[in-house]
Amino acid sequence: MTTRWDRSVDLLVAGSGGGGMVAGLAALDCGLEPLILEKQALVGGSTGLSGGIVWLPNNPLMRAEGVADSHEDGLAYLADVVGDIGAASSPARREAFLTAGYAMINFLIRKGVRLVRCDGWSDYYPNHKGGNESGRAIEGVPFDAAQLGDWSDKVQPPLARNYGYVMLTNELRSVQYYNRSPRAFAVATKVFLRTAAARARRRQILTNGSSLIGQLLKALIDLSDGQPPLWTGAALDDLVVEDGRVVGARVTRGGASLNVAARKGVLLAAGGFSHNREMRRRYSGDQPNEGQWSIANAGDTGEALQAAMRLGAKTDLLDEAWWLPSVFIANGGAAAASLGSGRQRPGAIYVDSTGRRFCNESNSYVEVGKAMYANKAVPCWMVFDDGYVRRYVAGTNPFKRRLPRQLVEGGAVKHGDSIPDLAREIDVPADELANTIARFNRFAVKGLDPDYGRGQSAYNDCLGDPGHRPNAAVGPLGRAPYYATRVFPADVGTCGGVLTNEHAQVLDEQDLVIEGLYATGNTTATVMGRTYPGAGASIANSMVFGYVAARHAAGR
Repeated sequence: MTTRWDRSVDLLVAGSGGGGMVAGLAALDCGLEPLILEKQALVGGSTGLSGGIVWLPNNPLMRAEGVADSHEDGLAYLADVVGDIGAASSPARREAFLTAGYAMINFLIRKGVRLVRCDGWSDYYPNHKGGNESGRAIEGVPFDAAQLGDWSDKVQPPLARNYGYVMLTNELRSVQYYNRSPRAFAVATKVFLRTAAARARRRQILTNGSSLIGQLLKALIDLSDGQPPLWTGAALDDLVVEDGRVVGARVTRGGASLNVAARKGVLLAAGGFSHNREMRRRYSGDQPNEGQWSIANAGDTGEALQAAMRLGAKTDLLDEAWWLPSVFIANGGAAAASLGSGRQRPGAIYVDSTGRRFCNESNSYVEVGKAMYANKAVPCWMVFDDGYVRRYVAGTNPFKRRLPRQLVEGGAVKHGDSIPDLAREIDVPADELANTIARFNRFAVKGLDPDYGRGQSAYNDCLGDPGHRPNAAVGPLGRAPYYATRVFPADVGTCGGVLTNEHAQVLDEQDLVIEGLYATGNTTATVMGRTYPGAGASIANSMVFGYVAARHAAGR
């Protein structure tokens, strides 16, 4: 039976995150007619919510600034950090990621997307072969939403908007330490002045993920005479197959069911399944999770991935996610937010239910989240002292830093005048907790951590306290009273899904191409494997293979 089509395009793209938007832009540039579907009311998905950083070795901005890197170093780094995890990160896919990634960034720059290096934001494993301490991350510049015209209020705002400042993601590193070093104070002053100027002019200035999405949307608008090929409130329900090839999809828009033909193919760029409790239960393996702590975007529910699986698509890494150890304190305000970065700061450690440390707290959030599961520390405790409170806890009065009484009285933060008192409050063995802290302190005063190597990498250093010596990430817990709060392995998205080749084509169980079907981003088993090589790795994966898919569909 021949399908009756309500709309026909060349490339149908499900999802308006970084991968979907780049694919739409690349398709237009290749002379194709794309259509991007976004099931939510706002454009941007998980990319819009995020910091909007893109991680790419040897990228054009690094070359322009003379920052040492190479294609070979990028390959060596992926090989050493990701390792051999199978087809998701095959040599061909790594080569495609680096080569097409370089071309993609140049393409975006030509289309008017303005980017800046996140100078100093080190790779997450800079001590590994091919690692880079200067940083391979880039992000969008502040972008005036007014340039989007009628679309100015349709971009997903980032989580960082809650800070209330017009601030680049890389600037946040300094702003949170504005009182800890002259350089941090200078960066914070720049951010405060920019924010004041935007408010005075009544301008909505987009930063973080919304800058990246906003600029991609502007490029789409410019290439399509003001009418971007983008439907909001449009969900992909299922794929349509004829003669063994994906030829379109069934779509729900405005309550109506439509059949949309895709002459060159369908690209699934709709994220993973963070908020699909049944899928999380089914596939979580040794990292049991029902998505109850996920802070992924609300639309991350897995329908696009399920549609591909129904066609027999091969999958991998479904138990994995982009973990983000998080402190959840309702209505805790700025003070509660100040605890979320504790693992990277002097005066705080993570302990399990036995009162022992179990990881380098300052390492990659994905690595720490995985360590929580591996050590059965779900949740774990962040233990910190009054020195931590006085240095870092934000509040209305910067000269009187203290924890709000309601956090302690309400039980969100446990309190003890001594370490044994705190141990009783959090129900861990007092002698073990005391021994753990005593051992940690003995080395921490020298800036050392012989047990887990905390503070011994450029990444640990770059997110630590620039005003703390001798180590920005390590310092003793020596000032009573003592505190503890629970930390949960939250996530910002799942990172397993369908397997794709170096052209972003979806593969079946026999490793054969499912004709007409492409996928990228968190719908796929990522080229990053079970690690997070650097800030913006997931967005880069999505954008690069969205670019690859569009060009392959166009015969490029």
